[in-house]
Amino acid sequence: MVTPCAGFVPTWAAMLIALIAGVVCYGAVQFRIGRAWDDSLDVWGVHGVGGLLGSLLVGVFAYASVDGFNGLLAGNARQLGLQCAGAAIVATYTFVVTFVVLKVINLVGTAHVPDHVQLQGLDEDLHGEMAYDLT
Repeated sequence: MVTPCAGFVPTWAAMLIALIAGVVCYGAVQFRIGRAWDDSLDVWGVHGVGGLLGSLLVGVFAYASVDGFNGLLAGNARQLGLQCAGAAIVATYTFVVTFVVLKVINLVGTAHVPDHVQLQGLDEDLHGEMAYDLT
């Protein structure tokens, strides 16, 4: 996504990043669907993959004339390396913390609601309300 790049890339690069992100995020969502992963809001495919992509692409398309440092296309390959290192650190931290939090939750309960609650809808089952009446 272009958000991590905002303020560092020129307009033409932002448009190119948006096109690349659209294709890559769509592919990630299709990949998730093909493996039947439970990610109802496509957090992994859109925010995870898209954010990672944007973080890396700022190292490619950044220009000092926009805000202070150059990326790969402006002759600074080091910046792309820094972006890769930062993205790897964040991905590792996020995985470890999420794993630990889910393990702790599973010690006292479950992070997954029962199938009958999912089928009925969480609003109706947990709150006695219906968010949408599509009939």
